[in-house]
Amino acid sequence: MGSQTRRQIAFALGLGTALLLAYLLVYTLVQLKNTEVPEIYLQRIALILTALALPLFTTWWRFKWLGVNLIASLFLVPLVLFVVSITKIPVFLWVFLAYGFIMFMLYRTEQYFETQIAMIGIEQEKYEDETNNLGIAFKAKGEGISTFFEKYSTYYNLRKLAEELTVSLSWAELAQKAVDRAMDFIPRGDFAKVTLAHGEERKLPVVAKRRLRPVGSWSGKQGDLFDFWCIKNRKRLIVMDAQEDFRFALSDAEKKDNVRSLIIAPLFHEGRVAGTIAIHATRPSVFSHDDLRLLDAIATLASSAISNAILYEKTEELAIKDSLTGLFVRRYFFERLKEEHRRALLHQKNLSFLMCDLDHFKECNDRFGHQGGDLMLIQFAEILRQCLKGSLLARYGGEEFAILLPESTKAEAAKIAEQIRKAVEKSPFNIRREQVQMTVSIGVASLPDDTLDLENLVRKADEALYRAKKGGRNRVCVATS
Repeated sequence: MGSQTRRQIAFALGLGTALLLAYLLVYTLVQLKNTEVPEIYLQRIALILTALALPLFTTWWRFKWLGVNLIASLFLVPLVLFVVSITKIPVFLWVFLAYGFIMFMLYRTEQYFETQIAMIGIEQEKYEDETNNLGIAFKAKGEGISTFFEKYSTYYNLRKLAEELTVSLSWAELAQKAVDRAMDFIPRGDFAKVTLAHGEERKLPVVAKRRLRPVGSWSGKQGDLFDFWCIKNRKRLIVMDAQEDFRFALSDAEKKDNVRSLIIAPLFHEGRVAGTIAIHATRPSVFSHDDLRLLDAIATLASSAISNAILYEKTEELAIKDSLTGLFVRRYFFERLKEEHRRALLHQKNLSFLMCDLDHFKECNDRFGHQGGDLMLIQFAEILRQCLKGSLLARYGGEEFAILLPESTKAEAAKIAEQIRKAVEKSPFNIRREQVQMTVSIGVASLPDDTLDLENLVRKADEALYRAKKGGRNRVCVATS
């Protein structure tokens, strides 16, 4: 029920009560003229005049000092004067004093409560201000706690990543782990990749990737112009919209990749930029500078781990490969020979062994010096790699080379040996701008045709090589049973 409706009801009740009491008052005055016992009617008149304070109180309560109160007062004054004039009893004038006292008390009471309400309002405003201040302070502290917790979570996750990157020495596995964690830390991207340059190649292959959503025609095989920009400038990069960025002119093929925003950080190895780690999105303005700083931190951790893994791989290669020819050294070759020998015996497979020796190598070495001899060995090793892709090749010692052919019969091994001999015979060896003709002698032994013993297999191949040398060189000899 609205305030206006309540006022209307109060006005109606007050007016109805005043009219009813006025009627009773007139009726009692009429009865007073005709009675012989006036005391009873005088008491009724006094009660009615007292009761008239009720509509006065009602109008005051609902309308305060508005015109309605003035109308009520103008109604009561003539009514009391009328009663005094009829009864000839001035004592009824006390009603004015009673009404005045009531109105004075109502006024003072109203002032008191208004003062109290005002004080309460002031206190309420004060408490509201304190509440607002506390709310602001709480919000600020909450935001500070949230920021601190977010930073703590980031540092904790980076620490866990650093620990994870120490458990592996495979740079490919480390690159994939870095990509996975980057997408976990910055999940707003659609795909992420790690590019890594190998050796002196100008290409930038993608060595690890992870895709969360479809990204157009992106295949994830090679780095793009953003990666090359990052490598060239040796610094991280953020692009809000690749199609609007003045630094990059995208080709039609690159536009089909649907890359709109991205962040990239460089990966360092031995002081140079060896690759990049990047997160791409198909929507513009996806990443913030905080995301870029986080990716840069991941790149720093990944750079150290991947660099260590690459150095470890190179160390292993140096331990098992000849520094001049790039073929396996004798010690590692014999370890692999033992493994293949056991496998051949266990599965009843063929195993062939070739022993090669360059003819007249000492004369070439004496003529052109050790550097010329080294060039000869390097070129011969390259011929072996071209003729025997996937086979186990080793520099056995000096100008001698060993070749292991798993699951090859004696006839197949002899055929391969002849191919090698012809390739060496037809290949000109360039030493100091002079073409030198070089030949090779090869001995062939096979398991189980010649022996089942490993040492005998090597000895028989060596004996066959000796017969090839003794028989005039530049030939292939197979072991005799």
